[in-house]
Amino acid sequence: MTVTQFPNSTGFIARPGKLMRITSVAKAMLEEARTTPCDAAGCEKFKRIYQRTINELDDVISDDLHAELLKLAVRFDESAPSPSEIRVAQAELVGWLDGLMNGIVIAVRSQMAEAEEQAEALEATATDDDYVPGQYL
Repeated sequence: MTVTQFPNSTGFIARPGKLMRITSVAKAMLEEARTTPCDAAGCEKFKRIYQRTINELDDVISDDLHAELLKLAVRFDESAPSPSEIRVAQAELVGWLDGLMNGIVIAVRSQMAEAEEQAEALEATATDDDYVPGQYL
């Protein structure tokens, strides 16, 4: 399992591909919850999918991030939630996932900019005197 740490972040992303898939599914479920009339059985299904999504994130994100997610996650009671409860819970989840994904994008761009600056600095300090015939790098 590859683990990626991004600078200035409190956590790790163990499986970025799975995180992206879960985010896509959560967004699709939010759209479905917005556009589809929901009876009790449908709301119960949405509730199970929502809870499964939260559980699936457990092996994708760090303990710190998972604890943060659990703080905002809706804890449904035993009865089927109302359609509006489903939409609000799903919207909160999607908002949190979007924030996480945006943080990842910003961190990666920052790393790329820093690497570019370092490469430019090395190039600027290199002189022809540094060249050794047959040297690869």
